[in-house]
Formats: sequence, C-alpha cells, structure tokens
Amino acid sequence: MKRNIEEKKVRGENMTTKDRIMYYLNVFFKVLSKLALVLIITAVLGGSLILGLGSGYFLGLVEDMPIPTDTELASAVSNAGEISTMQYSDGSEISSIRADLVRVNTSLDNVSPLIVNGLVATEDENFFEHDGVVPSAIIRAASSTFLGVGGSSGGSTITQQLIKQKLLTNEVSFDRKAKEILLALRLENHYSKEQILQGYLNESPYGRNNKGENIAGIETAAQGIFGVSAKDVTLAQAAFLVGIPQNPYTYTPFLQSGELKESEYLEDGITRSHEVLQRMRLTNMITEEDYQTAINYDITQDFIAPASTKDVPEERNSYIYQAVELQTIEILMEQMVKADGLTMADVDANVDLYNQYYAEADSQMRNGGLTIKATVDPEMYETMNSTVQEYAASFGTTYYDTDTDDTTGESIEVVSPVQNGTVLLDNDTGQILGFVGGIDFDMSQVDHALSARRQPGSSMKPTLTYAPALQEQIAGPNTMLADTYLREIQSDGKIYEPTNFGSTLSNGFVTARYALSNSMNNPTIYLYNEMLQQGVDIKSYAYKMGLEDAIAEDEFINLSLSIGGTAKGPTVLENAAAFATFANGGVYVEPYLIETITDANGNVVYQHQAHKERVFDEDVAYIIADVLRDATSAGSMATYKAQMDADLDWIMKTGTSENFNDLWANGSTPTVTLTSWIGYDNNVVTRDLYNQDENAVYGTPAQRSLRYWTTLGNRLRYYYPNTMGSGLIHEQPEGVHEETVVTATGTKAGSFSGPYGTSYTIPSSAATNTELFTAAMQPAEAHFEFGVGGKVDEYVNTLEPYRSKTDSSVNSTVQGVLEDYQLRLAEIEARRQEIEGDNVEEDG
Repeated sequence: MKRNIEEKKVRGENMTTKDRIMYYLNVFFKVLSKLALVLIITAVLGGSLILGLGSGYFLGLVEDMPIPTDTELASAVSNAGEISTMQYSDGSEISSIRADLVRVNTSLDNVSPLIVNGLVATEDENFFEHDGVVPSAIIRAASSTFLGVGGSSGGSTITQQLIKQKLLTNEVSFDRKAKEILLALRLENHYSKEQILQGYLNESPYGRNNKGENIAGIETAAQGIFGVSAKDVTLAQAAFLVGIPQNPYTYTPFLQSGELKESEYLEDGITRSHEVLQRMRLTNMITEEDYQTAINYDITQDFIAPASTKDVPEERNSYIYQAVELQTIEILMEQMVKADGLTMADVDANVDLYNQYYAEADSQMRNGGLTIKATVDPEMYETMNSTVQEYAASFGTTYYDTDTDDTTGESIEVVSPVQNGTVLLDNDTGQILGFVGGIDFDMSQVDHALSARRQPGSSMKPTLTYAPALQEQIAGPNTMLADTYLREIQSDGKIYEPTNFGSTLSNGFVTARYALSNSMNNPTIYLYNEMLQQGVDIKSYAYKMGLEDAIAEDEFINLSLSIGGTAKGPTVLENAAAFATFANGGVYVEPYLIETITDANGNVVYQHQAHKERVFDEDVAYIIADVLRDATSAGSMATYKAQMDADLDWIMKTGTSENFNDLWANGSTPTVTLTSWIGYDNNVVTRDLYNQDENAVYGTPAQRSLRYWTTLGNRLRYYYPNTMGSGLIHEQPEGVHEETVVTATGTKAGSFSGPYGTSYTIPSSAATNTELFTAAMQPAEAHFEFGVGGKVDEYVNTLEPYRSKTDSSVNSTVQGVLEDYQLRLAEIEARRQEIEGDNVEEDG
C-alpha cells in the first residue's frame, strides 16, 4: 500500500482520499521519529554536559578541602562537646571555660526505638537506605534555591546534619554544602548507621531543663524535661523530644530561670511534636490508634516541676576571665551573623534574634573545644594587679550607703571602695598587654578598664581640641588663646560660665602650648568654639579614634565637650587608644584583646585583623606630643616629674572631672600607652571623701592618682624595659621646623593698623621665642586680632606697648577703652568670687 501510494505520487496519478490520508500519516510519523531521535540525542548530550559541568563545579568547590583524618571523623560521631580554654599571649592557661551546657552521653541501646523512629521519620526517612546523601533531595533543594520552585528545603540527611554540627560552620553557601556532601559520604564509609544515630542524638541541643541549664543530648533532655531515661519515654514524650532540636529555645518548655513557660508559649513545642507524630504515622512507624492516642494526650502534665535549687557552676573569679569570655562571644556572634547575611545592626534591633545568636555563640564558646588566645602578657598582668592592690588603700575612703533589697524590702548596707581601671596598650598593634579591671572582683564585677564609661575631664583636650585645631591650621602651639571670662548661653538655655582650676584667669592671652600643657579650661573652650565657627567636623576626628560610643552626635556643639563634658564618656581602653594616636604618628590603631580562636582540630576559627586609620598628619601628631612632654613638668604632675624613669620618653595628659569624680592619667612612650582611671562606682561627690583625715598623708586626689600611675610606670619599665620603650624617643618628622615668633603675639614682628585709628609697630627687637611648626604652617604676619577668642579691649590692652602715640585724639579714645577694660576686670573678679568652686578641675 505504501509503495503504491508513493508510485502514484511519482507518476503524478490522482490519489484517492484514503491514499492521501495514508500518505500524510506516513510523512508525519517519519518526521516524528526523526525529531524524537534528535531530541533523545540532544537530551543525552545536554545531560552529559550538565553532568560534566556539575561534576566539575563540585570538584572545584572541594578540591582544596583538607581530607579529615580518622580522628576528626571520629569526632563527628563522638559523644561529648569538648571543653574550651583561654590562654595568655605566651600560651599559658588562664582557665578552662565554665561550660553551662549539661550533657549526659548515652549509647543507642539505651535510647527508646520510639525516639529513633521519630527522628528518622521526621528528619530522614531514607536514612537506612542511602549512603549519606539523597540526590533527589539535593536537586530539589538546589531547584528551590536557583528557581524559587517549591518550599524551602535544605536536602540534608541526618548524616549531613551531624557533619555540619561537628566539622563545618553555619555558613550558607554552595561551598559548604559541597563539603558537607563529600564528608557525609566519607563518614558513611567508616561508620555504621547506628554509630551515626548515636552521635547525632548525643550532639543535638534541647534547649533548657527544669533548672534553666542549657542541655544537649537525648538522655539529658529526657531526664531534664520529663524526669525519665531516654529508654523509658512514651510515644508522646518521644515525639516532643524529637521535635526540639529544630528550634531548641523556642520548643523547650522551660525558661532560663527553670520556670515553666506560660501555656501560650508551650504551644509551639506541642505543635512541633504533632508534626513528628504525623510523620511517624505517614511512614507507618506507628499505628493509627497509637497516633490518635498520642496526639490527644496532654503532654504538659509530664513536664517535671522547676527545681527548688539550682546548681550554679563555680565562677572563674577574675576580670580577665570575664573579659575574654565576653569578647569571644561577641566575635563568634559577629561571625554567625555575617554568615547568615545579616549585620549586627539587624540583630541589635531584634531582641529575640539577638538572644538566639548570643545563645549559639555562647554554646560554641563553652562546648566547642576552642582555644582562645588573648593578647595579655601574664607577668605584666600580675605586675599591674599587684601594684593596684598595694596602692588601693591610698586612693580614698570607702563609701558607705544604704539601699533597699528588691526581694525582701529590707534596708541593706552598700559598701563602695574607690575603684580603678588601668590599661597598658601596645601602640603599634593595639594589643592589650595588661589591664586592671577593678580593686576586688568579688565585691564588684564591673570591668572598669574595658567596659565602664566615665567622664574624661581634661584628658581628652588634645584629642578633641588641640590636635584638630592644628590639623585644620587654625592654631599652632604658638597661637595666643584668650584666658578671659567666658559666659555662654547653651542650647538648653542654661548659662555656662567655666573657669580654670581654682577659678583663676590671667585676663590676657596664653599660648596654645601653655594652655594645653597646664590644662587650662577657658583657652581650650575659646579654641573649640573657633573650630565650631569655622565649620570644622570635630566629630569625624573623634569617631576616627574610636570614640563613637563615648560621645553622642549631638554633643559636639556643646562647648563643655572641649573640657570633657559628655553624657557617657569613654572606657579606659577607648581613652588609651585615642591618646596613643599621637605616639603612633597620627594613626589610630584599634585596640583588641583576642588574638586567635582555634577549634579542637587546630583550625583557625578567628584571627584578629589590624584596623588602622590615619587621623592626623605625622607632623601634627609630633607637635602635639612635644607639647604633652611639657605637661610632665606642669600642674600636679610636676611633683612626680623627678620620680619618673628618665629612660622613658613620656608624653602625658591628666584629667579630673567635676567634684573629683574621675581622676585620669594618660601617658605614652614611643611603644606603649598606660592609662589609669580612679573614682567611685556610684559617682558620689567625692572631694570630702578623698580628703578624710586618715588619708591626708596621701595628698590631693590628683596627687594620689599620679603617685599610683608613676609607680606603676616605673615598675613596668624595670621588669619589661624593651616593651616599655626604654631608650627610645618620639622621632621628629622632617616636615616639622622651628620658627622665631614674637612672644607677646605669637606672630612675626611688623607694623599694622587697629581700631579707633590706631597703628602699631612690633619691632624686631621685641622679645621672641622659637616654636615648632608643621610643614603646612608658618608664623602669621603681625596683625591686630592676633589670638583666638579675644575681645577688642583685650587686644588693645596687650598691644598698648607697641601703639603709636602721636595722635592725641586717638590717645584719648584708647585711654577710655583701657579704663573701661579695667572696670570690666573688676566686675569679672566680683563674678568670679560668686561662682568660685563651681566648674573646677584639678589637672596636670
């Protein structure tokens, strides 16, 4: 038939309708068969290409992955989390880390089959058939990721989950997933299904028990939640336990206090247990009758009662243990948050999210077998803390007060000794070489060196005022600053009338060098105000030096900030690091406590990366440092100048806040910065306490602070001369040069005009001195308003010796100005006596 039709077509004969139909069907099937063949060939080739590319991509992800040893694989199925330790910089042990994760390991023989069946049905129903991975689940998960098809699914078997918990991180990436797959296959080749199940059940977290303790492992969970062994649980109990590890702190029935959650917060865990039961029924692990009985059972009646007493592990009673612990949790949190594609700002804004990451980081630190190496030198740490113990009694009188107990309502005595926080910082690296957290850890766990914030007083004058002014070429050390009466209405409407210590004013001009080295308030405020008027971004300088948490953005417009008036203030560590910028040639180096964190297998989990930022030019930093050398010979520090080891090139700045609440001493050699704070925790008015009769022998508050600081600096130099910079000096950069200036004005000599038709000539024979200048600055030409903050009559008074007196009418006018100036001084003196004792600082 087929041939006949073809022949008729070739001969051109007429075909019947039937012939035509048969002919076209024949052509259709021919084309279809050839098309099918082409599609099959294309599919095979495409599939081979995709398989090849996929295999190549997979191999590329894992080719650099180190092959785990048998020991490391054994760790993946081992029972217990490992104890972490913290070390000093030399590798000696500070302490093992207190682990609040309670775990009782057990064998699979002692775990109820109900738990095993529930786990397999819920997490990995093909567990006993696959070789560690399920390709279809991986493809489904990949499709969901690439195409957004279907629900979210990680495609992870129980074996993969165990690998992730023990050998990998929580990072969400194809790289980690590929390693997880490869390691899961390797694990299945070395260990039985029973061993893998046992490792998983002993490793998994289960939230909290009735004591509020963090718990892990199925045996601990069964006993801590239901009061029975894991081999004796009922079906409903087994389902509840199996469901917890997916979200331990949500599904656990107990709070951190050990109390049972409110019923509405128990629903999440109960709903999850019902999901486990449904999976067990669908996979025929239980009968319909068992399912109905268990799902209708009130599991809350099985939760054991909160413990009447809670066993609290012994604390490691030291500031260094506490500091390393807190810093480690912070580092691990940041790593986890970053791995999940979030920022710490996201986490800080969500209390539940913050608590979740904190708990995970805390658990990893305590139970991950980590070795945490701190920067602290053990001998320096001991020297510093033994010195403060020796001198603590001289700091001041212990303060006694009463308070009300929150629980009993009874009156209790509050004992507050004078506290201390001290930091020794390596200038170049930012390493915390040693610190003093407080006088007595048992009495107060507040870390006064690394955590507590206090008013900085004058200790930050060079940081916030003089260095920015020099960098902006507004004032050099030769610049004259007004040391006169100042009255400002602040943004809050209050009148601000600051004075220098003892309410004294020179009523004239002083050089910026003199003002800083003698820590004068009013000249500093005038200079700060000049920077504000010229639009200097003082905040950017402060924040580059790590002071963003110490000073709020809206505080920079306040003149009082220039002499240390802040709402929060810096920690001792922050103050030290900012001050070290001058010894570092104008570069801020971020301080740090944790050098490395390694896991139980020696892999580096964390390595500190240095953060440095240039804040000031090198010549600016040197000139400020040179001025601060003078501070060792001025004010209260002058008493101790002779006692300071001459082998150390110290630059210094001290500070005292109002009422002597805060006593600061900042000092840097070319290699280290030593910063100390002394004060009371409760910010009581302390002037009288410092000056009690029994402590009169110790001198003024500032003298007590400096006696301790000087002794500590000398002891550190004696024992650790190289670290302390013995014999080294702050090197002068090439750009710094000396110029001669007129002593009275800080300018060059020369002629110029003034107000009221006056004219002036400062002769070259006038008294002069030499001063340091940056590469970008030269002495100013002689001019009338030669200083910062001065008023017209003050300039007239200072320049009177250089005024031309040939015009009698001008002489008369100027004479009237000078007389008015004297009257104003009398009024200022009267006002000074009214406010004497307010806004004072004792400084060096």
